[in-house]
Amino acid sequence: MKGFLYTLLFVFALSLTCIVTCPDKEAHSEPLMRLFNVACQAKLAAITTDENELLMMILSSALGSGIAEYIDKHLIVDNYFVCSVGRLNDAGEEKIVSLGVLNHIFIMSEEDLLRELEDSEWL
Repeated sequence: MKGFLYTLLFVFALSLTCIVTCPDKEAHSEPLMRLFNVACQAKLAAITTDENELLMMILSSALGSGIAEYIDKHLIVDNYFVCSVGRLNDAGEEKIVSLGVLNHIFIMSEEDLLRELEDSEWL
């Protein structure tokens, strides 16, 4: 009986901790913005030469605001109290891109996400 009570207390404490530290939409958007930024920088670096370095800097700053706007519009975060799931809605198709638990965001495989970004209409 004592073991059951300890187990019940542990499960309650773990559930309460997960509920209190469940990440919100902002927490999901930050790592996604970094990943989008890396993908855009790589794409720009592939098309730029030394002569138009200034153009690359201008495009990078413009893309930074575009990335934030894109994520704000297309990121949907479902909160399940103990965890949250981030989905990107691109052209009516939703894909799970992140999972948030204990105030930490786990992003799906970066290679898969970058490949999907390449296939999307946005990049």
